[in-house]
Amino acid sequence: MSDTHDTTTTPTSYSNQGRIAFYHANGKGSGAALRFEFKPPMGRRNGCFFMEMAKQKTTASGGRGDRTPATFDWESKATVKLSFMDACEFLAVLQLKQPSLGANGKGLYHVNGDKDTVIGMRTNTERKGYTVGISRKDKQGNQIFKGHFQISPTEAIGLDAIFSAALFHMAFGQVMAEAA
Repeated sequence: MSDTHDTTTTPTSYSNQGRIAFYHANGKGSGAALRFEFKPPMGRRNGCFFMEMAKQKTTASGGRGDRTPATFDWESKATVKLSFMDACEFLAVLQLKQPSLGANGKGLYHVNGDKDTVIGMRTNTERKGYTVGISRKDKQGNQIFKGHFQISPTEAIGLDAIFSAALFHMAFGQVMAEAA
């Protein structure tokens, strides 16, 4: 996928390659893009989702015929790996069983090498939908990445269906019946 998206059409693009991206550019350049990629289990590796967030790099410009779409900074993106239980946490928020990610509502805490990441998601009653955030710091506490993305109610329906459909495959992979 390129780092551009024409925001004059639908704000969501679909692909049958195990990946879906949501693009929310704005005229101030403070928008973001959120991408989910499904990785089914393989060998001894569990199934998972990779969630990537990129901040908007440029705003759209031009007029009819020579329009340049907004771009997103995929080179400086934040990537997090979502396990089976992480996907269940997302579903609990999407299905209104809990108001935000994590048992204490403070998000999901991931440690990866020398980086600490907090993945947040909460219902957003003011804007109707959900706010997803990624905050990443190094071991010294310096902010490496901080971004937010607003998921619309319509996008949330699709994301709920994707996570729900993927859970079985994340846990069991492709199950085949044995010959009798």
